[in-house]
Order: sequence, then structure tokens, then C-alpha cells
Amino acid sequence: MTLLDWIRKNSLMTISENKIKGLVAVCLILAIIPFISLSFHTLIKNKIPVYADQCNDCLAIEIVENSQSAGVYFVPPGMSVNTLLEYAGIGQSSGNNLRLRTGMKIVIDSVSGNKDIVVTKMPAADRLSVGLPIDINKATEDDLISIKGIGQATAQKILALRKKLIRFRNIKQLMEIKGIKEKKLAKIQKYLYVERHTK
Repeated sequence: MTLLDWIRKNSLMTISENKIKGLVAVCLILAIIPFISLSFHTLIKNKIPVYADQCNDCLAIEIVENSQSAGVYFVPPGMSVNTLLEYAGIGQSSGNNLRLRTGMKIVIDSVSGNKDIVVTKMPAADRLSVGLPIDINKATEDDLISIKGIGQATAQKILALRKKLIRFRNIKQLMEIKGIKEKKLAKIQKYLYVERHTK
């Protein structure tokens, strides 16, 4: 047996010219697909809802329409209720066109036919979820427990101190509680504030 006979007998497969052309065509198509995909995504612009992104000076405003949350919007300071409702795509307007303050909750009831718009405050849990502090003088035990670094025992001590003081005048009064020193106060005070008391 010659070497040529052995190669013919032991060759596993011979590839024809047409098969090679087909293989080259498949490779070219697979190489072009990522470029087509990239071009397609740059031509189509994804539209992010207006005021969906947080920013440093933004006010966080929650909109609830017909008992369903329409979302939390992060708007620049100085915006009014009607301007936000227009940008949010809600065609209604409030008769009382208030200037927005962070932590407001705009509740719209258009099902009743009255098209009522009520402006209230966001609940404590919602405020905490978007990084806003809660008023320590109105916080419940559950609100306080949801703050990192405050357990049930500490929450109860805070409420007991609040009852004794009638109301907190500043956050540093928390250091009267055993177990809250400067280091712990520094960790939890970003979640709490004292609302100005109006007589």
C-alpha cells in the first residue's frame, strides 16, 4: 500500500468547492450581524419618560391616578402641579396650581367624574424608597424600623423620647437615647428630619 492509497482510504471527508463557498458565506453573514444590530439600535432612539431620572437638585413627586401609581417623577425646583401633569401625559389640571415641593403626592380621581386632584404628602415608606428623609415627629414604629440601623428596640426608645419631649426640635436630641452616639446618629440622620413647627 502506497502513501497515496493510505491517505485516500483514511481521509474522513472531502470538501467540495461548493461547500467551501457556502461555509464562507455563512461566516460572512455571522460577522455582519453585530454591525447591523448596532446600526439598528443607534437609529432607533429609546424614549425615556420625562423626569424619570434622579438628579441632585430634583424634587421627588409621586402621582397616583385612579388608585394606581403613575410613578415617581424627579422634577426641577420651581415646577408647578399643572406643568408636571402636562409633562406626565395626564390631561387634567388642578384649580390650585401649587408650586411643587419634594415629597408631594398628587392623587387624581377621574373615575368619579369630578376629576378631583388632591395634593398630599408621600407616605414614609415611599419617601424612604426614593431616598427622601421622613419627619421624625410623624414617623411610626414601622417607619423607623425600615431605616437601616434602627431596630424595634431603638424605634420604641425614639417614640418614648418623642412622647416625653412632646416633639423633637432637632435630630441631635436622639443622642439622649442609650445606644445612639455620634457615629450611629451620623448613619441614621440622613433618613430623618424635623419639620418646622408652625403654631
